Formats: sequence, C-alpha cells, structure tokens
Amino acid sequence: MPFRLMFLPLIVAMSGCNPPADYALAGSADVPSTHGDVEVEKIDKKQLLVTIELDFLPAPNQIEPSLTDYAVWFVVVGEDPVLQGVLTYDPAERVGRGSFPTSLREFEMRITAEPSATPAAPNFLLVASQQIREK
Repeated sequence: MPFRLMFLPLIVAMSGCNPPADYALAGSADVPSTHGDVEVEKIDKKQLLVTIELDFLPAPNQIEPSLTDYAVWFVVVGEDPVLQGVLTYDPAERVGRGSFPTSLREFEMRITAEPSATPAAPNFLLVASQQIREK
C-alpha cells in the first residue's frame, strides 16, 4: 500500500472530530494578575460545555473582606445576566475552575466576585469577561 494511502483512514477519522474552541481570559483592573482560559466544546448538537480555569486568582476575601465566591454569569445581548454557578477555588494553587453546560451559542461570559454563592445579580466587581461565539 502506498505511504500516503496508509494515513487516509486516520485523516478521515480526525476530520469528523470537533476540537474544543479556546478563548483567553485576562483579569480586570481589580485583579490584573489573573489570567486563564475558557474551553468550549460541543457535547451534542444542542449543548456546549464551557470550562473555565483562572490562574493567579486571589481569594475573594483578599479583594474585599465581604466577598466569598467567584460567580459565573452568561449574558445574552438585551437580557439579564443568568447565574451559571460558582468556580471551585483552590487557595493553595490560587486557581478557580468550573464547567457549565449551555445551549447558548453567542453570549458574554462574566466572572464576578460575590458575597455569596447564590447572588441575585452580578456584583460590581468584575474579575474577567469574554465574548463567546460558537456555530
């Protein structure tokens, strides 16, 4: 079998994969040392999984003593922000992580520092944000 034909099945198999999309995150003016990544992968035809990892993230109470959690919001233009949940924070590594399923394809993801894990609306303290657009 010629060399180039040997790899044809592998190339065909790889072309059917949907690699995750990566978006960079940079900290806001309130937490400028923070940075990280957002990975968006297709779960199925209707659902995406948005996975966030923020590095060099101070504990929320180091930003302001009343803050306890990092909340993740998805915001569609013209609509109110919707709380997706909170990041799991590792104080030893100073890393915040979380994964959130959604059927949205175009939205702004915002991470805010909050005084509870179940805020009714985003706090004034924006940690990071990113526009997400997927097909």
